[in-house]
Amino acid sequence: MEETGLNILNLQPELRNEFFAEAKLPDTAAVREFDTIAKLVRGLKQSGGRPESILVFLPKRTFDPRKARRIRLASLDSPFYVVTRKCTEKDYLAYLAIGVSAVLQPPFDKGDVQRVLNGHENCGIPFPRSAEVVREGQARLDFLMPSKLTRILGVNRLVAFLADEFGFPAEDARVNLPLVMDEALTNAIIHGNGQREDKKVHVRVYVSVHRFFVQVEDEGDGFDPMLAADPKAGDNVYRRSGRGIYLMREIMDRVEFKNGGRLVELEKRNPLNGGY
Repeated sequence: MEETGLNILNLQPELRNEFFAEAKLPDTAAVREFDTIAKLVRGLKQSGGRPESILVFLPKRTFDPRKARRIRLASLDSPFYVVTRKCTEKDYLAYLAIGVSAVLQPPFDKGDVQRVLNGHENCGIPFPRSAEVVREGQARLDFLMPSKLTRILGVNRLVAFLADEFGFPAEDARVNLPLVMDEALTNAIIHGNGQREDKKVHVRVYVSVHRFFVQVEDEGDGFDPMLAADPKAGDNVYRRSGRGIYLMREIMDRVEFKNGGRLVELEKRNPLNGGY
């Protein structure tokens, strides 16, 4: 059997043992195990860019799926699997937004182990990028979406496709921009519209070779972004919520709230094409 590269982040040994109970790792598998995200990230960066599979066993305690962004950015082309006992719909969508190949939950079988060892993904664009579009094109989209978290994934895939087509760096097209859209849309649906399906989220997207610009507007009561808690201060460090706005500002070049907080404008300049 051909040697298989596999990087394991073992944050729950019991779950790891359960996963490999029915199908053991073959002797030919080249396996490296880590016990912290930081060590895994260092290991991936030192691997010379080889697209080896990544397998993360999540801890029993609450885990913020956005932490997985560090892992994905360290190896953009590696098949990436998350194993967990529990996964909410919101967490599942967040994992998909940052490029996780699959979220695996018990009961496990031999097929789950083989899937990880095979490391197959089918998320590539099925046709080559248009040189004319990359050089001089632009796209504008304007649409309404219902207040359903399940609809976010389709928007994230569209954003990733457009950003890739217009020549944005892989880390932006595959991870950063879909993750920011996930945060903005989730906030609009949950906090803005209260997940009321009679209310819509208005999305306007503009993409060119120079910049990505989007407006996300809900039909809620609005809020004052200046009153948002600092996720780096005090006990907020241990809270899973309240990091969306901070994350947007960390990733994007411009974040601006308007219309009483109901509308957020997000802008990212393409570093490969000189911004504006």
